[in-house]
Amino acid sequence: MHPWILTLTLWLFSWPVLRDSVDRMHFVLQSHSALPLVDQRYADHPVAVLVHLVPGVVFFVIGPLQFNSTWRRNRHLHRWVGYTYCWTAITSSLGVMYMVFAFPALGGTLTIAVTWAICLAMCVAILAAIQAARVRHFMWHQSLMRLSFALGLTVATARHYISAGRQLFDVPFVDSFTVASALGLMTNLAVLIWLERHRALRLWLDLRRSRA
Repeated sequence: MHPWILTLTLWLFSWPVLRDSVDRMHFVLQSHSALPLVDQRYADHPVAVLVHLVPGVVFFVIGPLQFNSTWRRNRHLHRWVGYTYCWTAITSSLGVMYMVFAFPALGGTLTIAVTWAICLAMCVAILAAIQAARVRHFMWHQSLMRLSFALGLTVATARHYISAGRQLFDVPFVDSFTVASALGLMTNLAVLIWLERHRALRLWLDLRRSRA
């Protein structure tokens, strides 16, 4: 697949999240009166919402560039965009980890636990990817960065499941959110494992050789 086709595909796939994030940022900067519970939570915590959404939008805009081999040839640009990706991902994760307690989260304790697990896993993958690049283990670096994006992309995949549930079965957002998030995570990890299967075999063989 041409590198820019993959990048554009990921941008299109992430579009519902980008659109909703911009709408939410505009929403929390306005004044409001009586609102439904789902919207009132955002209106009550505008700073937390912006800490999560502003870097989150940057994450989804520049994240797909990490998969673009043409873009990566400019090492200086790739490095600095990569650092921006890392810190926006970590900042956005910290924002949503706070939000699921402050709001509180739809789905209660289960949603809080899953959100924290995904965010912590993404942060660990990013920090490990940075360390791998510093010691010039670039194959590990690329795989870990792809893992981090797959974890972050869970929210976009979940949006597609939520939309399908609403259109096909008339299931409201509140009722489908937790299940859709779980399906999004499993889908992204399954796709990543399939895409990385050959690389994983090479990494495993290299690890065995290094121990021999």
